[in-house]
Amino acid sequence: MKNLRLTHLLSICFILGLLIISSCKKDDPAPLGAQVNAKFLAGEAGKSKSWKMREFTYKVGSAAVQTASFNGCFTDNVYSFTNNAAQDYAASEGTSKCDTADPDAIESGTWAFTLDGLTLNIEVDNSQTPNGLFASAIYYYGDANGNLTDAGNGGIVPYPAFVKKLDDNNMILEFNITQGTSTIVFTLTFTPA
Repeated sequence: MKNLRLTHLLSICFILGLLIISSCKKDDPAPLGAQVNAKFLAGEAGKSKSWKMREFTYKVGSAAVQTASFNGCFTDNVYSFTNNAAQDYAASEGTSKCDTADPDAIESGTWAFTLDGLTLNIEVDNSQTPNGLFASAIYYYGDANGNLTDAGNGGIVPYPAFVKKLDDNNMILEFNITQGTSTIVFTLTFTPA
């Protein structure tokens, strides 16, 4: 009888031990910041999301923050990000164009986050007009006589962008550049288009 009880007790302990061990499965790892922010930026896998710039501020050195003003033909532009293998980016004209001869497509390329999701790189490889926001193309301007009058970066802001806020309804990006001894901080605020 003692052996039966001991065997029964050992069997119960063995079964309980197996249950405890088998129930201790590893949790799925938390998604990377890049994965979380990709869904906010571009939607679920295979989808895309479009944004419009709502505010553009800049600060030169220790000066006060200034708000830049743009024509409506620029502020209605649409910036689309696709959550696909290529991570496509495209900017297109909104309802109005700054120049009626401009094509609907402004610029296109790809996007990627750093693993922590705190930096967004937008690589533009196809600039159609000098109205791009992220293009790094150099545009040359001339007068009616063919004389070179100016040259400039097609993009208003350089990349990479530091992600200050990104959720379903807001995207706030910060870009920093140095000109001479001054640092210029650009802050762009977007909302869904």
